[in-house]
Amino acid sequence: MEQNHNPNRPQRRSPVARNRRLQGQYLSWLLLGAVALFLIMGLIAKDRDFSESENRKLASFPELTLTSVTDGSFLSGLGDYVADQFPMRDMWMSLNLWMNKTLGQQEASGVYLCDDDYLMQIPAEPNKAQHDRNLDAMEAFAASHPDLNTVVTIVPNAVTVHADKLPENAPVRDQAADLAYISANIPSLNFVDVTNVLKANKAEQLFYRTDHHWTSMGAFYAFTEISEHLDIAPTTLNDYQVYTVSNTFEGTLSSKSGSHTAKDTVQVIVPNTQIEYYVTYDTDQSGICSMYKREALDAKDHYTVFFGGNYGRVDITTTADTGRVLLVFKDSYANCFMQYLYPYFDHITMIDPRYYYDNVENVIRSEAVTDVLYLYNLDTFLGDTSLADVLTSGN
Repeated sequence: MEQNHNPNRPQRRSPVARNRRLQGQYLSWLLLGAVALFLIMGLIAKDRDFSESENRKLASFPELTLTSVTDGSFLSGLGDYVADQFPMRDMWMSLNLWMNKTLGQQEASGVYLCDDDYLMQIPAEPNKAQHDRNLDAMEAFAASHPDLNTVVTIVPNAVTVHADKLPENAPVRDQAADLAYISANIPSLNFVDVTNVLKANKAEQLFYRTDHHWTSMGAFYAFTEISEHLDIAPTTLNDYQVYTVSNTFEGTLSSKSGSHTAKDTVQVIVPNTQIEYYVTYDTDQSGICSMYKREALDAKDHYTVFFGGNYGRVDITTTADTGRVLLVFKDSYANCFMQYLYPYFDHITMIDPRYYYDNVENVIRSEAVTDVLYLYNLDTFLGDTSLADVLTSGN
């Protein structure tokens, strides 16, 4: 006998369907509860100015004005603020790293997770127009000062020197091609490529495992290559005293990735010389008889033991009596390099274009500069937006 079906009669759900529906409701309520909890915590918790784990300042709430709304800066700043002040942000960064590793991913927040606990920054794509402008400015600056011995060293990063430690098939910019391009576009300058000397000594600790900087030892081997071009007699490690000042350093890449599986050793390498020196900063002209800031070892970033970090201008005055004065255009890679240079010049002026706003021609005249050194790491140099402005400041 056929059964009559009433289309208007509600159909009874199966037990399985009812359970799925209840599970979906529970998950929705849990998600809403979690979001509400984070919002409440965000309202209650005080904004943080600085992240110890990331070693950087955190974004504050942006200024709300008609201009900031119309030009989009308010929304951009608000996004940075929410990302930086998110409750339990450090915990979520660590959780994100753990999930990436669990899923077999070998990168976290722009950092490769490499063999032997190395963390390596993934090189960024350069702004070619600005990069070419910097190179043109370097050529023009050299042409306007033909009497100055000008040396250029752009240091390849760990991804090139320690390419064998990278994750399998990890995509990386061809830094050899980048260096060749730089050299070809500054033909009147003395370009010194330190790639080979670094690769030849890569069994030693030339780069920090947890930081984007090179070590004092990496800088030393580069110095052995650069010194000839600065008319400096060859030296060996026997001409220096090596001191370990920290073995608990966790650097910028550890902070950025959330990986805390390794700690680095920081060394200072001091020449065996009787030559004395003192250091003055653009923020402090009183003079200090050391380029090492021991108090930095009590803070997060132990690399700032060299000069305390970056300044627009730093001057080193020595008792060398060589009649030579060096002008250095630099990034932070140069900070640990100065310990090798100071015995050979009466005066060294370091200029970091990112923080320098004066006329560099005044420095050349007042200090009677005889030599110029450009010393950057490649990743920073490709992204630099300040060098050309400083070099043309006297025009």
